[in-house]
Amino acid sequence: MTRLPEAPLERVLRRVDAIWGPDAAPHHLVYGQTGSGKTTLIKALLGLCPCSRTLILDPKPHADPVWDGPDDEPDRWGKPVARVLPRFGFEGERGGGRYGMRYRLVGSPDRAETARRFADALGVVAAEGHAVLVLDDVRETCRQLRLAEHVDSVMNLGRSASVCVILATTETGYVSGRAQAGMTWIGSTSGLDAAKAAAALLGKSGRPWYELAAAVKPHQWIYADSQHGSAGPVLVR
Repeated sequence: MTRLPEAPLERVLRRVDAIWGPDAAPHHLVYGQTGSGKTTLIKALLGLCPCSRTLILDPKPHADPVWDGPDDEPDRWGKPVARVLPRFGFEGERGGGRYGMRYRLVGSPDRAETARRFADALGVVAAEGHAVLVLDDVRETCRQLRLAEHVDSVMNLGRSASVCVILATTETGYVSGRAQAGMTWIGSTSGLDAAKAAAALLGKSGRPWYELAAAVKPHQWIYADSQHGSAGPVLVR
């Protein structure tokens, strides 16, 4: 089996912190099955930019305790809201987080209504820029809600509008914008097809790479980026 250099998450986050920002604005793609630790990883990434205006699009219609906690600091990772207004974070309703700049737009059982609200929010980000955008289950947003063009529009702005995007997904076939991700995180997967998809995101193929992807455990990650000075994929523990 192919072996990768290993690194603790803290060290990899230091590299991410050095190359992730409005000037470079490389987007993240976080791929792994349910329970792989995607939300936990995203929280660690958001910890690098506590002062940034942040919008999390969470299409799930139910409460999510992973995003809601901790009890002693409610809405730390984003205040649940039903809609996003222009100049969110600067005017009107206060968000969550240390500076009131984090919002989590949540879905509802009415998927058509959810799609309209999400499209409006993506339009605000595209028009205003200056935001960290998190798509928690980008496949659901792009395919089920049919918002792939809206996601592409925001991601295409990237550096020019100071927009950084984190795409989280359990399946890559319908992930809009995946080719624009400058940083890739491969988490725990299940099955040969998922392992092949993981290797493909790294630009790799062949049995050794499939086995490597299949061996990643929950809350471990294969990390790679396309930025200057990259040493290639590493296994993050």
